[in-house]
Amino acid sequence: MEKYRFLEHTADAVFEAFGESFEELLVNSAEAMCSVMYELGKVEPKERVLVKAEGKNKEELLHNFLGAVLFEIQSRGMVFRSFKVLSLSGQCAEIELRGEKIDREKHELKSDIKAVTWHEFSVREEGNKWIAKVLVDI
Repeated sequence: MEKYRFLEHTADAVFEAFGESFEELLVNSAEAMCSVMYELGKVEPKERVLVKAEGKNKEELLHNFLGAVLFEIQSRGMVFRSFKVLSLSGQCAEIELRGEKIDREKHELKSDIKAVTWHEFSVREEGNKWIAKVLVDI
């Protein structure tokens, strides 16, 4: 199964992420969002950062998680490559991010993301597959 794919948009970045479980959807959505900003393959998973996210439902939980990842990138000056769900209970998740400090000579930086928007944002379960649609403001 593909992890994610990008959709056409005139000004911002839009992607659909997929997962066989909601946990996998969280991971693949984070990878997709980060790949908008930088080349994932050039990041080494040297440092560990824990992120907690909550929401009233799956949609809000994913949105808040992506916002938390974006906050960690911006506030710590880091790039992340590895995402691992440590716990998921109800509408609360704890996720481990692994990455390193941004090195402009090493990392291929692409676009800055200003925010994860609610525009066109959706999370749905179809059969045995989870699908999210996310638009990020660049």
